[in-house]
Amino acid sequence: MSKTELLAPAGSEKAARAAVQSGADAVYIGGEQFSARKSADNFTLDQIRELVFYCHLRGVAVHVAANTLIKEKETDNFLTYIQALNGLGIDALIIQDIGMAAKVRRMCPDLPLHASTQMTAASLDAVRFLENAGFSRVVLARELSREQIREIKKHAKAEIEVFCHGALCMCFSGQCLLSSMIGGRSGNRGMCAQPCRLAYTLLRDGKPETSGYLLSPKDQALIRELRELQEIGVDSLKIEGRLKRAEYVSAVVGVYRKYLDTPGKVLPGDDRELKDAFCRSGFTDFYWQGKTGSQMMSFQNPGNMAQNLFSEAAKRRCAPDANFRKIKINIEACLKKGRPLEMTMTDGDGHTARAVGRLPAEKAVNKPIDKGRLYTQLNKLGGTVFVSDKTEIKLEDGVAIPVSEINSVRREACARMETLRTDLPKRRYIPDLAEKQEETKAKSPSLTVQTETEAQIQAALKCGISRLYVPAEQYAKYKDSGREIVACLPAVCRAGDRPVEAERVLVSNIGQVKAYQGKSMYGGFRLNIYNSASCDFFKALEMVTLSPELNLGEIHNIASPVQKEVIVYGRLPLMVMQNCPVRAAGNTCQNGKQIFALKDRKNEVFPVLCGEGCLAVLYNAKPVYMADKMKDLLGIGADSLRLMFTTETERETERIIKRYLAALAGEIVSALPENTFTRGHFYRGVE
Repeated sequence: MSKTELLAPAGSEKAARAAVQSGADAVYIGGEQFSARKSADNFTLDQIRELVFYCHLRGVAVHVAANTLIKEKETDNFLTYIQALNGLGIDALIIQDIGMAAKVRRMCPDLPLHASTQMTAASLDAVRFLENAGFSRVVLARELSREQIREIKKHAKAEIEVFCHGALCMCFSGQCLLSSMIGGRSGNRGMCAQPCRLAYTLLRDGKPETSGYLLSPKDQALIRELRELQEIGVDSLKIEGRLKRAEYVSAVVGVYRKYLDTPGKVLPGDDRELKDAFCRSGFTDFYWQGKTGSQMMSFQNPGNMAQNLFSEAAKRRCAPDANFRKIKINIEACLKKGRPLEMTMTDGDGHTARAVGRLPAEKAVNKPIDKGRLYTQLNKLGGTVFVSDKTEIKLEDGVAIPVSEINSVRREACARMETLRTDLPKRRYIPDLAEKQEETKAKSPSLTVQTETEAQIQAALKCGISRLYVPAEQYAKYKDSGREIVACLPAVCRAGDRPVEAERVLVSNIGQVKAYQGKSMYGGFRLNIYNSASCDFFKALEMVTLSPELNLGEIHNIASPVQKEVIVYGRLPLMVMQNCPVRAAGNTCQNGKQIFALKDRKNEVFPVLCGEGCLAVLYNAKPVYMADKMKDLLGIGADSLRLMFTTETERETERIIKRYLAALAGEIVSALPENTFTRGHFYRGVE
């Protein structure tokens, strides 16, 4: 059984050192730029350099998260930043933006790339897609069961990383727009305001059913599943918590280290250590078990219910001078008359450091040095990270040497071993020589429609729409209608999902891009395309949908020749959830006869629609509407504009389509009634 890495979070230098002293095999951090945890302390480049030295000396890897989506205007700064990280000797780069990943792979070919959980890798197809894209490790979606993880690991070539402890998002990571759309703070940009931790009321047919923190899961804890995770062969177990204090990191890492090294029944004291560190109404392992439901939710209290009590051991590991993490070495020493002291240190990683003194040993006049004294002096390593596992001494009888000389040789050997252990890898850097693409020009875009119901399809056909994105179950019925009919695939590609039989598909997940090769694929907005590089990466697709988080100017800046589509009407999907909030609250949503929604503290009502396999989607309270702003849309360079219908009737659908067609024809179109629509991010964008 290969060793499973224990990967610890570090939002500060103190937390990073605590993680190392508590037994982490690797730490993951964020820099001051492009980190999905902007509110953590994070690290300057100089601090990263120092941390790499500190960690590598102790045999610990450093992974840096540059896992936000990158705007077009940021690409040069991003690549410059990655070039600097490459030179600092970090062990891996955690990244979300697929276009930037492709550039980094070309620019820094020796820098290992880890696919962030923000890439929503929930199937073997997704992992294979990322393998082909050059990723050496994939962080799986948190929603996967033990059977799904086992199957992926069995067939994957890339290393597999799994979250084992910490906060769960209600939405699949990388697919949440809730904070972005209602507050302008994007989770894809490291600014999530966590509106999922607020109270909501579940409505059924407009009437209140129950209230509470209906989108707030408990934290995950797989401390009792470590043995099976090791047997599956998971390469890395990741603890969440870059926003948490150093004592939390110390406590949690310490407990997981203990049971990774010595599997067994979790003792009550260790259970208490985890709960006292941070706890939302207990812990859950339901996703691991393949379950969902109310028992994994923290309905009554979304915050930390622990008293933040930490053991003395955990606190000691957080001390600035903590030096518990030791590297075992073997020492060989030789001292003979007329020759200086020779000392050789070897570690378990194949490094050998040799030091030779300056003073030759002399014949003792009074008391010669004995093996015991020499042994004691050579093993005075307390102030270093080294501890002797074995010391062998060859000593000629009757010789003497100053103790200061012994100490000097020992210090020199330690210094040389430190240099060997912290020597930076030699990595290539190949400048990005991509040609500057032409500036985006104004176009006359076509109008496309995405539907949820058959009534909406009928309205679109009646209005003469040439391209329709329809539910997969409706594809066969309309594929020969003389229009360009595209089957909408599920929001997330999960292991075990049934394949859709269609020649044209709207892909929403990287796993689907792999699974539907050979079909005509259209890229959905869930691919999180923010820049030209990501557009270019998906150039084999018929078109790509740009992220709804981009504003008009940012869309205009994307100069890729790939066909681009923009969503200009509709209730944007804000969350896609494995644990359906309707079912978790005790209701049955399968029959489709009731209409469910969540109402927030401001009385905004967010519809909840349940798809195949109870993959629930939370939609925005108001639709995006831009028909009266068509002049602004025509200047952004989009090839097509999409109207997305969800809860609209046939009549409402037809009315909206006609408004947009009229606007495209140059007619003046009015806005919808006040407070019934939103402009989305077209004018504000996200930070």
